[in-house]
Amino acid sequence: MANEEYTKYSETDPLKIINDKGDIEDIGTVRQVIENETGLKVYVVESPDKSLRYTISKSVHDIFVK
Repeated sequence: MANEEYTKYSETDPLKIINDKGDIEDIGTVRQVIENETGLKVYVVESPDKSLRYTISKSVHDIFVK
């Protein structure tokens, strides 16, 4: 996910990453974009199987799996 740090996403955009094996993997769809007071954006991503939600921001300290 760190490789995606500077990519801008909108709601309903698919989110694909390059996994540790070098394969492109679809991890879900952006469902919400939240911008904080400093301008950093947080992306809420719903996984294809609906069992996981990822919250991703530009700060490594703000990456969560719910």
